[in-house]
Amino acid sequence: MSAQTKEVMMPYRNILLALELNAREKPLLKRAVELAESHQAKLHIIHVSPELGSIYTGSLSLDLRQLKNKLRLENGYEIMQMLKKEAFNASSISLPNGDIRQAVQNAVKQQGADLLICGRQQERPFFGHLFSNSSGFLDIDGCDLLVIKLSDNHPTEP
Repeated sequence: MSAQTKEVMMPYRNILLALELNAREKPLLKRAVELAESHQAKLHIIHVSPELGSIYTGSLSLDLRQLKNKLRLENGYEIMQMLKKEAFNASSISLPNGDIRQAVQNAVKQQGADLLICGRQQERPFFGHLFSNSSGFLDIDGCDLLVIKLSDNHPTEP
């Protein structure tokens, strides 16, 4: 192989993990931490909550702003606990609301991510996954995508 055709794999510098907060996705964090450590990269985490106003159109007796803040605090706390178990500090944690595709694309740009990690559930066939929310991740420019198959087994907490 000539020097012109040989590509050198550059290490990743900024890894973005798109994380849902459920037991199935805990191995995603472990894998992202392993990759960040092996590449000596920064790890950025994003968890996107749906826009609450678009989920429920009935009358609510509580303030949506308060509910959003409460959920954001709970989500942030859960991510911090997961990081604590992995003995790893993330460079940033982002907890936006709204469209997952747009939020992840914005985070890739803001963090200069060169690798995006997300999971897919085993019970869905791969092509079913391609047409889910994460299909929007396939066209993100300048960023590799690592899709990790998630186990159906729910790990038990000690």
